[in-house]
Amino acid sequence: MNIEQRLVSALRSVDRVEPSADLWSRVVHSIEEDRAHRRRVVESFASIALTVVGLAVLGFLSVVELPAGRHQVPLGVMELIETVALVLLVAVLGPAIRRFGRGYAHDLWRSTPETATALVRLLDVAYLLVFAGYILLTAHFDFEASTIGVARQLEDLGWRIGGLVLTMGLLHAATIMALPVVALIANSTRRGRPLPRWLAVVLVIGAGLAGLFVLWSIAGVVIGGIQ
Repeated sequence: MNIEQRLVSALRSVDRVEPSADLWSRVVHSIEEDRAHRRRVVESFASIALTVVGLAVLGFLSVVELPAGRHQVPLGVMELIETVALVLLVAVLGPAIRRFGRGYAHDLWRSTPETATALVRLLDVAYLLVFAGYILLTAHFDFEASTIGVARQLEDLGWRIGGLVLTMGLLHAATIMALPVVALIANSTRRGRPLPRWLAVVLVIGAGLAGLFVLWSIAGVVIGGIQ
């Protein structure tokens, strides 16, 4: 039997193989999940767009004229717009960070994926607490008449949104830098080959200093937002 005959025989044997029913069901399930994910993304973007447009229309319709010829959005309405915008930002960026961070954590704790899952859940709780605290600390409850114009109100809105985004970025950067250090120490201990004590101390001190710098930066952003 020459090479050509062997190839024909091998291809014919492959043609006689029936496809796996389990493989087909997994492919169909994967396609359905992809469609559902795209549908959720479209619905989320549509909801976000409608909310943003609604806030803009609410602010535009609420504008009143001040005695000095300037214009202002009522303070209570402006505070409502700012709070909804901040909550919307947290609701949008939180799942996105979780979606990409889950794979990063699982790569660091491959031998114990349950540890990565628990860690991601704890980080979600910590992020929500930090962002809720930021929103409450920068909220304004003095709705008495003032001479602040629309430009100043938009500047305050930009400051609060920028401060929240900056806080998210700093916390995310700190988490990305700290998790490998924690995973390195934990995995080396679990495998029975712990790191030298001096190296572990240096890594912990470095991570602690980076965390303090991040906290100091966040505190500056929050204090600036309050003022």
